[in-house]
Amino acid sequence: MNTNGIASNPSFGKIFDELFNRSISDIVGTDFTSESPSVNIIETDESFELEVAAPGMTKEDFNILIEKDHLTISGDTKIEESENVATFKRKEYDFKKFSRKFRLPETVDKETVKAKYDLGILKVTMDKTPEAKEKGSRTINID
Repeated sequence: MNTNGIASNPSFGKIFDELFNRSISDIVGTDFTSESPSVNIIETDESFELEVAAPGMTKEDFNILIEKDHLTISGDTKIEESENVATFKRKEYDFKKFSRKFRLPETVDKETVKAKYDLGILKVTMDKTPEAKEKGSRTINID
């Protein structure tokens, strides 16, 4: 028997679950849809990296824009008509046009953003600010 009220109040439990079981995209800030490529977000001691899975595109198909505290990655492929087009039974990636927007943390040095497209992955690297790099982990004393 639980008397703390959480187990007996299903709506509170749902709110608790929604608050603490959010995805990283809720925290970082993105506008993912099923019609846009998946993105890995990696944080190292020195930088943040975004890996966009976009097979079949070329580097000319992408546009990367920084505006205030947002990074927008968009893509638009040029579809050429062909008489020898395969008939797909299932097609899980087909990004003709997409746009993903990410809120950048204050610890990103916006002047150091670099991008590279290789083997179907667009990799965007953003160095951390010198202040963010200096901050390491520390132990908090309990009084």
